[in-house]
This record gives sequence, structure tokens and C-alpha cells, in this order.
Amino acid sequence: MQHVKDAVRAASIRLFIVGFIARFATLITLAIVALFIATLLDRLLGVAINWKLSPWVAFGIAFAAAFIWSIAKRHREIAAARVLDERAGLRESLSTALCVEKNSDSWAKAVVLSAEEKAKKLRVAHAIPIEAPQRWYVPVFAALCVGILWMSLPRYDLLGLLAKRHEAQDHQQEIVQVKAEVKAKEDKLAEMLAKAGVEMKKEGQDDATTGKPPTEVNPDEIRRAAVKKLTDVNDRLNQLQSGERQQQLKSLQDQLKQLKQPGPGPLQELSRNLAKGDFSKAQENLAELQKKLEDSSLSPQEKEQVKAQFDGLAKQLKDQASKQEELKNLMQQAGVDKKTAEQLAKQAAQNPEAVKKALEQMKNMSPEQQKKMIESAMAMSKSMGQCENMSQSMNQMAQSMSKEGMSEAGKQAMQQLSQQMSEMEQMAQEAQALQAAASEAKQQLKEMGGKCEAEGECDGCKNGGDCKGGNCKNAKNGLWREGDTNRNGSGSGGPGRGDGKSPEQLAADYRTEKRKANSNTQGGPIIGTRLVYGEQVRGESAAEFASAVETAKGSAAEALEAMRVPREYQEAVKTYFGTLEKKAVDAAAKPATESGAKPDPKPADSKPEAPKPSGT
Repeated sequence: MQHVKDAVRAASIRLFIVGFIARFATLITLAIVALFIATLLDRLLGVAINWKLSPWVAFGIAFAAAFIWSIAKRHREIAAARVLDERAGLRESLSTALCVEKNSDSWAKAVVLSAEEKAKKLRVAHAIPIEAPQRWYVPVFAALCVGILWMSLPRYDLLGLLAKRHEAQDHQQEIVQVKAEVKAKEDKLAEMLAKAGVEMKKEGQDDATTGKPPTEVNPDEIRRAAVKKLTDVNDRLNQLQSGERQQQLKSLQDQLKQLKQPGPGPLQELSRNLAKGDFSKAQENLAELQKKLEDSSLSPQEKEQVKAQFDGLAKQLKDQASKQEELKNLMQQAGVDKKTAEQLAKQAAQNPEAVKKALEQMKNMSPEQQKKMIESAMAMSKSMGQCENMSQSMNQMAQSMSKEGMSEAGKQAMQQLSQQMSEMEQMAQEAQALQAAASEAKQQLKEMGGKCEAEGECDGCKNGGDCKGGNCKNAKNGLWREGDTNRNGSGSGGPGRGDGKSPEQLAADYRTEKRKANSNTQGGPIIGTRLVYGEQVRGESAAEFASAVETAKGSAAEALEAMRVPREYQEAVKTYFGTLEKKAVDAAAKPATESGAKPDPKPADSKPEAPKPSGT
């Protein structure tokens, strides 16, 4: 009986597989028909269909449904035996044997024995083969039809659903792009503000997307929120740039610009850098001088020059600290009487708080005017105080300087001067950082605030006039927009023939960026000059004078050969340049004195003395 049961079990499995294939073919045909309908809905009506997922979902549903259906309809043992008897032509031998298996009579035993013999010889694979269903070509043909339809049928979007989806996608993409743009700009500006030491007030969440569904979020709202923040930052930076500390730096730089060269010596670069306002280089020059003093690498003559230079700079700084006319006029403008203004101006360098208290008592100004007046007065007073402190330090250094070197008091004064220069350098760096941050904020305002996508957003539209931004949808003064160029219009700019008034002229925005280019002098053309007050040093310009004479003489010779000089003037030109050449040779032949060139006490821009007539 074992062979009978094995044959029936194998037949049951094969019947299950055959039934599954037939049912799967039927269901996959229905799934393909569903995809056909989905293709029509997608191409004609614009219904959203996920084509990356839909075919796999249809295939999976058909497979699962066919499997479950086949399990529910699977053949039991007796039913499978009947099918096997019928397919193998056994005349119900196997099914009868299964029915009388438990009977003990001789007929039943004979039936079972006969079925066992037949089962041994039976080949179930021949009786129940696994083959494709009769209409296997139906799903293949349906799949080809769907593929051809999907590739050939154009999109009509009769209901406009596709356009709405694309609009929503573009809207969402624009929101993401605007947020990323705003975030990048905020991070860049925050970094610059941190360098400038500016702490902005942290406000609450002001995101335009807060509490709104994605479909109601407007990118212009995000831009407007960013513009509002940028406006606040820009106002804050403008306040800082016009504040007391920056006015103090400007006043100090204006005072230091008046410094003249204190004569020859190691402090020439220090004086020049102070006059230029390059406090970092001036501090380096001071540190270099300190190192030379510690190494005793200065000659006694150079030490005397250093002493004279410190003394000269101290006097000039003292004079700058004593210039009180501008501060006195400012206080008189605020309402302080002349005598009190003169007294306060004299004490401003040592006691700037007295100036502040005097201005606070003035009631003839608005609070804003009073604040600005106090800031300007305090800036002048503190800059005068800085000049006074530098003058005292340099005076102490000059008194402590001798041929043997500098005393401990002088070294302490040098440390104080270095600290004062460090504070001034910090102020200059803050000013540069503020300028860079303000320039960046202004540029971002221009980029974010210059986009006007809807009517009524710019000031011109709000006031009922022409669009100033030029990008409003219904603006008359559109810039370079597409349209019919043969029609007349009541505006100007944009498509068509402008027949309206010209748009208002707007000042072009700009930004400045301070950079230093390290380059070698190649003897090119002079692009800028600057007057530096100093003392004339005689005997040092012989080489430059000779070079200039040689160049001019060559040009004159060419002019004479080319007959560009009239004949009656040629002799005079030859005599003039011959005299200059002789002077250049005589100047170069003079030996330099051992003590070096002597400075002329007259400033560099003074007029030369008239030649004295020689007596006979």
C-alpha cells in the first residue's frame, strides 16, 4: 500500500502545481488588464500612478491570490487518486484500494494487492505532466498591449491633475531651495557677525512654515521673513558703525595722519605705519626695536636717533591731543557756553566723563540727537586721551634712552605703548569685520529683497505707481520679459513698445571689500601718490637725479634727431641738458661724509630758498 500512497501523493503535488499555474495565468491577465486601465487613466486624465511600484504590486497580488486559491482548491487523497486513475487508465484501481484498505476480506486484499502492483509500474510524471495552460498566450499578449500603449499614448491631462501635481512639486522644491538658500546666507552672516563680535538678539521662531500645511506655505513668505531679519541685522550694524567706538577709531586715525617723520633713524617705519593707521605693522616695528635694544645691536648713534625720534613723536602726539577746537565747537553746538566748552575741552583727554555729564544736562535736543552728540564728543575725548597716553609713553621712553640703552622705566613705557597699539589694532580689526559684515548683509538684502514675484509687493505697487523691482506680474515697467514686441503699451521696458513715462532712476548698489595684494615692485607706472610730512635729507637723491637726467637727455636727443624741436631752440636744449648732466656727475662724485647725510630742518613740502647773489 506504500507505493499506492506515494503515487497518490506525487499526483497531488503535481495537480497543485498545474492548478497554481492555470490560476496565476488567469489572475495575471486580470492584473495586466488593470494596468491597462491605469495607463489610460494616467495618460488621459492625469491620475497619479506610481509606475515603479504598480507592476510589482500587481504581480505580487496575482501570485499570492493564485497560491491561496490553489491551496483552497487542492485535491485530497481520494480525489487525487481518482484523477490519477483517470489519467493513467487504471479504472479506479488506486482509489478503490484506498477505500477498502482497512477491510480484511479476500476481495479487498486482492484489490489492494493489484493496486500495489500497478502503482509500482506507474510513472506519475507521464500521467500528470506539468505544462502551460491552454491559453498561456493571453497574458503575454495583454502585457505587450500595455507596453505599446504606455509608450505610444501621449499625455492629455484632461482633468488638469498632472499640472496640479507638477505645480505642487515645483512649489515644494522651491520651498526647499529657498530654505537652503536662506540657511546658507544666515550661516555665512552669522560667521561674519561672530568675527565682528556682534551679538544679535535671539528672537522667537519666525519661520513662515510654522503651523501651516505644506500646500499653504509660500516661498515669498520665507523670503520676507529673511528680509526682515536681514533688515534688523543691517540696522544694528549701521548703529555700530556710527557708534562711539568706531567714531573714536576714525578720530584717532585722522589725528595720526598728521604725524610727520621725526627725522632719520630706526623709527621711520613705526612713524609711517602709525600715520597710515596700520597698527599691526607699527606694533611689529616696536617689537623689532625692543629686540634690538635687548640684543644691544643698535649703535650709540642709532640710540641717539631713537631718543630724538621718540621725543619728536611724543611732541607731535601731545600737539594732537591738545587740538580741542573741534570738540569745543561740538559742545557749543550742543548749547554749552563758550567758557565752559573751552574748560571741558582742555580736560577731555584726562576726564571724558565730565564732557558726557555736561552734554547730558543739555535739554535743548531730542534724546536721539543728544545720544549722537554724546557719542561724537566721547569719541573725540577718548581719541585725544589715546594720543595723550601714547605721548606720555614715548616721552618716558625718550627720557630713559641713552647711549648705554634703555632703563627699566623706559621698557615699562614701551610695554604700555605696545598694549595701547594692541588696543588700537583690535579696534581697527573690529571696524574691518563690521564693514565686511555690513557689506554682506547689504548684498544679501539686495539678493533677497530684489525679488518681487507678485503684484503689490514692492513700494511702487503699494503706492499705486510703477513697479520699482521690475518683476511684478502686472508691472508696467517689466525688465526683459517675453511677450509680443509689436504692441504699444502704457509703460516702459519689458515686451512691446513703451509709450509711458520712464521709470525712476535707482542708485546702483555696490559693495566694497578690503584686500591686500602681496606683489613685487616691477618699476611700472605710478598708480597713486601720498604726501608724507618729513624732513629733507640732502645728498641722498644723486642717483635718482642722475637717472632722471639720463632719461630726459635720451628723449631730447631723439627729439632733436627727429626734428621735432625747432631749429632756433635746438642749441638751447643742448645747453640745458648739458648743464644738467654736469650737475649729475658732480653730485655723484662728491664723497659721502662719515656721519651720513645731514637733515634739513625744513619740511619736505617747503619752498626752496632763493639763491644768494655771489659778491665780487
